[in-house]
Amino acid sequence: MNSLVAEFSLILKNEDKILDELKDKQSLMRRALTEKNWDELLKCMDSVNALFADFQEFDVRRDEIQQQLGRDELKPFFEALASMRSKLLKCRVENQVISNYVNVTRKFIAEVVEKALPQSRNKNYTKTGVLTQPQTSSVLVDVRG
Repeated sequence: MNSLVAEFSLILKNEDKILDELKDKQSLMRRALTEKNWDELLKCMDSVNALFADFQEFDVRRDEIQQQLGRDELKPFFEALASMRSKLLKCRVENQVISNYVNVTRKFIAEVVEKALPQSRNKNYTKTGVLTQPQTSSVLVDVRG
């Protein structure tokens, strides 16, 4: 059991480190998004995806070990688990902020494109009779002259 406790401790330290890196990358990602720095945004997204994959691997193993350990053996880790839960919540909030920004921007751009290039399509209805907005078609602008 001692080896499980040691492995559990190591996994918690790795997850904590990953969450710190993830939080930093999310901040960089939000800044790149608001500044419209697309190259930096793509780099940050790749980094976030890689960190998330690493975290998932550790989290699966941590959960397996946690099921095997008793409450007394987990007691020394309660504070670390609470800290990790707090960091996860902060990451979730940051994800929500980024998602909201993207959704608002997407809606604004769709409205601008619709006003500039009104679509001459019929109205679409769902099976329940609710009117749905037709999606705008792609527009190609030739800026070469």
